[in-house]
Amino acid sequence: MVQDPIVNTVIPLLILMISVLLVLTPPVAVWLVRSRQPSGRAAWLLPALALIGPFIAAFISVVLVWLPAYSGQCGGWLGETSPCSGFGQYAFETMYWAAMSMAIPGLLGMLLGVAVLIVVLIRRRRSRPAA
Repeated sequence: MVQDPIVNTVIPLLILMISVLLVLTPPVAVWLVRSRQPSGRAAWLLPALALIGPFIAAFISVVLVWLPAYSGQCGGWLGETSPCSGFGQYAFETMYWAAMSMAIPGLLGMLLGVAVLIVVLIRRRRSRPAA
């Protein structure tokens, strides 16, 4: 199998871009959601969705990109391949490795989002006039 130098450049750049988006999107989304002051059930549903939404969107996107590449071979993430017992095994491995590759940037983004949420809530509490 011949490796294309463009593919060897594009794939790491895409992985880096997804990682940066997973780190930066949750804090920005939480800040935007809390700056609008949602009320009722949306007051806690929207920040939770802002925290986990980017990870879910990236996970689904990566899995949907890799699933059409099924060739009967499983593995390959670390260079080893073996015959699959079927498409189900390939789909399971694809979802597993997609989740593992995004776990650290996704969790870091969620942690930063929680920190932004805490700061926004503290600032909002201090800025309220005393009753």
